[in-house]
Amino acid sequence: MTEENMLGLSSVFQCENSHPRGDIVFVHGLAGHPWSTWHPQGKRDNQDLDFWPFWLGEELQANVWTFGYDAPRFGYFGQGMPRFDLASNLLEYLAVNDIGDRPLIFVTHNMGGLVVKDVIRTAQNFDDKKAIIEQTQGIVFLSTPHQGSHLANLIDNINVLTKATVNVQELKPHAPQLRQLNEWYRQNVDNLGIKTQVFYETKPMRGVLVVDEDSANPGIKDVKPVAIPADHNSIAKLGKNDLVYLSVKKFVKKCFPTLVTTEQLELTYSKHHLYQDTM
Repeated sequence: MTEENMLGLSSVFQCENSHPRGDIVFVHGLAGHPWSTWHPQGKRDNQDLDFWPFWLGEELQANVWTFGYDAPRFGYFGQGMPRFDLASNLLEYLAVNDIGDRPLIFVTHNMGGLVVKDVIRTAQNFDDKKAIIEQTQGIVFLSTPHQGSHLANLIDNINVLTKATVNVQELKPHAPQLRQLNEWYRQNVDNLGIKTQVFYETKPMRGVLVVDEDSANPGIKDVKPVAIPADHNSIAKLGKNDLVYLSVKKFVKKCFPTLVTTEQLELTYSKHHLYQDTM
């Protein structure tokens, strides 16, 4: 599959059981990639399934997807799209893939968490999109800059010729749009019944802590952000024994309904007909 074909939603794992527990959608961040962001070796080959999105689907019997989009840091790599447009793009991809018919979990890194918050906020305004909100059970934020990132200022000041993209401009610390989005999420997340899990990096990259602990904290009641001894990139590249993987797996289990096997459904069906026959 070419890089161009990895834009939009790509399937990582499809449950062979005709009754999957739900859908898990991974959303990368600034200058990220739908495969390499999550792969321990940073591999971009979508035939290499030895990474944690696949493991989650296999272990939890859920369908897993990864969303790819262009969000370059510098203008000479591309233009990118404003976050509002990315949210509407993802929302439509969810709709055309019938995601919203089952319980849904988002796992996000960096700017991906902001895109997903905008997806939920946008869906509120359209009756035919509200199923996405109703089915969204939880969101995992890995180093999401809810209050922006100082790296955005650094990139913007490197060289006027680099022309930081709109995606970088929207990540500047304490930008009004970010504060507005985070305030909206804090005020609505409980009423929407969406659980939140937060992790943040503690190691700098090239001397810069890309998303500090304050920005990574969305400020939601009873949500305790978890410090991870990793840098901004490695926090999303997990092994099976890593704390983030084990914790996310437990979080998803809690969010999804109890697994109903085919055998249990058949047994329920048989009991129903047996009851009808005795009436």
